[in-house]
Amino acid sequence: MLRWPGMLLGIAALLSLLLHLASIFNEQIYAWLTQQPYTESELKKVTQKLSDIAQAEDARPAGLKGIKPAEHQVVYLHRGPVSGKVEKPVVLAAKKSPVKVIASSAPVKQIASSVVKVVASSVEKVLASAASSVEPVALIVSSVIEEEVLPPPQESPLVAEQTYPAQVEITYAYGIFPIRMSWNAENGRYLLKLRGALFSKSRMFVSDGKVGPNGVIPQRFADYRDGKLINEAIFNWDDKQVILKDGGSSKAEALKAGDQDVFSAAFQLALQGSRMKDFTFTVASGRKIYKDVPFEISGQASLRLGDKQVEAILLRGRFEDRTFDFWLAPQWHNMPVRMTLSLGSEGSFDIWANDIKINGEMVLEPSSNNHNSNSNRTMQR
Repeated sequence: MLRWPGMLLGIAALLSLLLHLASIFNEQIYAWLTQQPYTESELKKVTQKLSDIAQAEDARPAGLKGIKPAEHQVVYLHRGPVSGKVEKPVVLAAKKSPVKVIASSAPVKQIASSVVKVVASSVEKVLASAASSVEPVALIVSSVIEEEVLPPPQESPLVAEQTYPAQVEITYAYGIFPIRMSWNAENGRYLLKLRGALFSKSRMFVSDGKVGPNGVIPQRFADYRDGKLINEAIFNWDDKQVILKDGGSSKAEALKAGDQDVFSAAFQLALQGSRMKDFTFTVASGRKIYKDVPFEISGQASLRLGDKQVEAILLRGRFEDRTFDFWLAPQWHNMPVRMTLSLGSEGSFDIWANDIKINGEMVLEPSSNNHNSNSNRTMQR
């Protein structure tokens, strides 16, 4: 007689647990149920191009490279020396806010030309109404210049289409489980992290190194499980070697310019893909090195991600029976919106972007069918 109440209590506890998990992972469950797995026959001819991604430094006019942009400049007008006597400068814009010249990327010649026209016009007005006193004339000049409006600067043709994103946050769906990815690039360095967790179990991959005109240059790749370092790859560019450390073993492999780790490879293709003539490079994990993996643009597909249908270009790399598939979205700095890796004993997974934030701006929202998406996302983070 006591078995039925016990079974009912067990079933009730299980249902309660399932409902709790569903409330936490509702975004990922929905993404998993609604994502459209592709088949090779559904890949179509590539109609888009990888966006031209340049460093922010390269996006400036040649004469301004290396110069920190001014937040604002203030121009003050004052009287010059009178009758050989040097007088204390008088700020004439005291009654009005100082004249501000906003720094922009417009060509220097265009800005200079605009300023010359304004000054010439101002001088004509001043000469027409000049008095015997210097001070009224200066006041008129101040007033005239403040009333003149510079034409809006036009975009410089030297500015690249897009620049390296400084911060990217992507939540991927791995089945019903979320994988958090973060990319931070600052002062010539980058830090890339992917982390997934369920209860007390977690897995995290970390890649860090340099980023510059030649794209991503990894210096260390590490694989953590439950917070413990399992294996890592150390890139020694001076000695042209990558050191693989797996447990208690260590071995060195040859390294050449352009080689990547399994996740920095996606960002190298994203940030340099439009410029690369050869897509072949070595890919390293903490356990193994995949020599000279040839990547090629294999097609284009429309992926249902979050609340949008997104066109993505597939770059596929093959090494024997291993495959590296990176789906890059040109509209978002060529960011990897889907990654499918099949690495044999090292594991295989297929992750889809569910929400994306670039430089603080949410460019991809989870599906609007998720009523509690914001609260759940906050809680999970």
